[in-house]
Amino acid sequence: MPHKIGFTVVYASGEDESYRASELNSHGPTVGGWQSAPDCSYPQELILQLHSTATVQKIQVLAHQYLIPQKLELWAGNETDVQLSPTTAEFEYLGFITLSDNQTTGFTSRELKSVTVPSCAARYLKLRLHANHPNSLNVHNQVALIAINVLGQHLDSASTSSASSELEKPDSEQNNNGTGHESTTATPSHSTNNGNNNALLLVNNPKYTSPYDDLAFEMYVDQEVARIIRNMEAKKQQAVICERFEFARKLKLAMEDLRSAGERLSKYELEKRHAIQLEDYERAKLKKAQMDEYRRTVYQFLEVDDLLEINGPLAKNDECLEISMPGGKRPELPPPPRLLQVPGGLPGREGGIPPTQNSPAMHQSPVSPLHLHSRPKSPAPPPCQHPKTSPTTSPTNQQPHGYQQPQSNLRGSQRRHKPTGGTGMPARTSFEAYEERTVPALRHCHTTTHREYQLDGAPEATKSRLTEREKKQAALPISVYGTDLVEKFYSKQYSDKEEGLRLLKEELRALVSGDSNLDQQHNSPNKIARAAIFLLHRALRDKVYAVYSLAAEAIRLFFTEFVPARVTPAEVARSVDRLLPELLSKSGDPTPRIHNMAVHTLLSMADCREVRDLHLIPVHLSRPLTSSTHPRLALSRLEMVEQLVLNHGISTDKQSGLTCRVLSEFGSSGLHHPAEAVRKVAERILTLVYRVNPRLVRKQLPPDDDITRRNLLYRQLFHEFDRIDIQRKKEILERNKQVVVTAAGGAGSGGGSVGQGSSSSSASAITSPSDTSQQDATDDKMCIFCLSRFDSFTEEGLNIHYWRSCPMLMRCAHCKQVVEIATLSQHLLEECEMRKSYRKCETCTEAVLYELFDQHKSDASCNPAGPESTTNHCPLCHCNIPPYEDGWRQHLMGLPCPNHPRKKHLKNRSKSPSTDPKDRATVQSTPLANKLPY
Repeated sequence: MPHKIGFTVVYASGEDESYRASELNSHGPTVGGWQSAPDCSYPQELILQLHSTATVQKIQVLAHQYLIPQKLELWAGNETDVQLSPTTAEFEYLGFITLSDNQTTGFTSRELKSVTVPSCAARYLKLRLHANHPNSLNVHNQVALIAINVLGQHLDSASTSSASSELEKPDSEQNNNGTGHESTTATPSHSTNNGNNNALLLVNNPKYTSPYDDLAFEMYVDQEVARIIRNMEAKKQQAVICERFEFARKLKLAMEDLRSAGERLSKYELEKRHAIQLEDYERAKLKKAQMDEYRRTVYQFLEVDDLLEINGPLAKNDECLEISMPGGKRPELPPPPRLLQVPGGLPGREGGIPPTQNSPAMHQSPVSPLHLHSRPKSPAPPPCQHPKTSPTTSPTNQQPHGYQQPQSNLRGSQRRHKPTGGTGMPARTSFEAYEERTVPALRHCHTTTHREYQLDGAPEATKSRLTEREKKQAALPISVYGTDLVEKFYSKQYSDKEEGLRLLKEELRALVSGDSNLDQQHNSPNKIARAAIFLLHRALRDKVYAVYSLAAEAIRLFFTEFVPARVTPAEVARSVDRLLPELLSKSGDPTPRIHNMAVHTLLSMADCREVRDLHLIPVHLSRPLTSSTHPRLALSRLEMVEQLVLNHGISTDKQSGLTCRVLSEFGSSGLHHPAEAVRKVAERILTLVYRVNPRLVRKQLPPDDDITRRNLLYRQLFHEFDRIDIQRKKEILERNKQVVVTAAGGAGSGGGSVGQGSSSSSASAITSPSDTSQQDATDDKMCIFCLSRFDSFTEEGLNIHYWRSCPMLMRCAHCKQVVEIATLSQHLLEECEMRKSYRKCETCTEAVLYELFDQHKSDASCNPAGPESTTNHCPLCHCNIPPYEDGWRQHLMGLPCPNHPRKKHLKNRSKSPSTDPKDRATVQSTPLANKLPY
């Protein structure tokens, strides 16, 4: 199974003095990476020596944000003299990768490229970097790489000795891009070799790759925390093998919390190094104390030593988590300590003195590339007056262990300021206020406890005021709902927007129940609706999911409860037109919860009777797709149209957007989309329409012939059409059987047994099971209509036989469909596209054109048909023939019929229909699916 392969950079064609190639030997949040020399020649080359010969399977490259090469080639080699002659050594070409120019992100993010390479045994890897993407920030035309990661499998035992040698080094000297991290950590503060607990060795899946070997984890998590997480991963796998599932669950949760804490600690490390660069050593010292205190608090809170079971298994690790925690709820991580929160203030002060307004602000450190996925924080406990600190309380009011208060005057961000009277905590700088703010995930949590939570000492949010431009823009909502509610929608605080949406929902419900305090004499329902839609449209565009979700819920409430019997159709149309584009764009969002919410809202609006009568949503959704339509948006539109068809059915109103013609054109456009998922839904829509109007669907598709069926795009669709056609014929057969049985029962006492033993002669030539048809034997080489059997009757051969030469079938002169001669009259009256031009003659039961009907009545061809139980009537020669299936076969194949359109094919038949009862039973029990193309 793939795991990290350690390496060392042994050759670089060039490097910047400040960013040497040796930076690539380690991974971590503080790694600067390698940069080529200014104004260098290309291509640039790097050669990596793996710690042991290994099978390389995957390579990851983290590029610089603006020093980006256009192309990067990968080579592998096994020669032992690569270090002596790196330029002449032979390497095997593995492939190349291309990197984005990063202009779309404004050169603020880094691209992580993971590429699976052909498995090869190698000891050396060579990376050849081509010329850079030109941009305004890359003045000297350099290229750079922040980190490289190699994944594969060792081919020898050198990795074991490599890991041991790495463990003997201090943390600062360890090369953590390799296997050194795989050893266990005895304590949170140091590591020892505790045997081979590599989690990857315990996984049975050969393709499994640990997420903790990925660069996305390595580069953004504190190194010490990362080692502990890997040890917990190994412990978790061992616990699963030993069936200690509660212990494995605890380890999983602890690993998630440790990852969040590790990302925060790595951010603090970046801030500490930034302070060192600015020579603000007092801030760096405080930041280090903050890191140590937060690390110690997290380790104690999560009981890391007990979870690692350094001294053997512990019984408490197998106790149920809900039982061991009071209240049945697992507490969240404590918040980090405040940077300047020191008890009693600094020396020479009566408590913490806030800085004056004119004090210089701390220089803001660069934004960390971390992407935090931390859980919502638990409420901060009230200030504790007891001098002791428990592991579960925030140590913000306690001195870090070993921390000495500075005795000299403070410089930088902690200058001495005039006392303002009274005691209190020192005010934070703008940078600290940003760092200590309430996280958005916490402010938008739907629980009361988290909603009321705010960090101790954080300033209360001020009320947002509308500008003059905003007041003019929102004049209508202000006149209806008042300034206070509208200000919440324009606020920059997400909690204010949520509160505004809740107040708007309550107001709409009050209007529905008649308890509203609004002046309804001056505010008509249309005016109230227009103002509400204005506010909901603004909230719907918010990037915070909690606000967007509440806005979508309010929209559903508006259309399902407020609109009916109140708002005029014109205003309803105006509301839908304003919201529909935004919801359609959200339905193509890659985030599943945003996409699902938009689809649910659109379908709920379409189910509203007032909206449904206007036919606005189906018309927008059923517009034909193009190949350039984004796959997610096309898939959402097709799925919503499919759901509308299932809910509302196919309409005959030309303005509805759900007619057979519109749906067939829409499904056909989706059938040619490059995305497979889009084509699958388009096939389902065409199948639904085909059940109602086969002609329109086939008109949108190529001809159903052998060439078309060779195309995989149409083969499965036409097979589905075949099953629908045969199922329709079965239903017609069943209805006609009931008619025959009823007619036979009325004719006499003996007719009932005859009707039960045979199928209808005028409805279809497909026989029903007889006494001998209970066998399950089938013959794929036999035609189920004329009972002919040939070796050439494969699936394709049978289709050709049906289409050209089967004597029991013929093509309709109008629609060119292949139909049974026995059901030709019924086809012309019910299924053919010219069915409106025909009417049924009650005398001979044939289908006759309207303009020829009077002539037909007086013509000799109008031969009265006999009872269906005793005769069949041929629509070709207008004669009465013997009943049942045998009568049709004798008339069409034996005589044959003088007007048979396929008479010429009967002369070439080399094999007569089988008369063996076994063959007849076989034919009667043959499955009908995929046999008859229509």
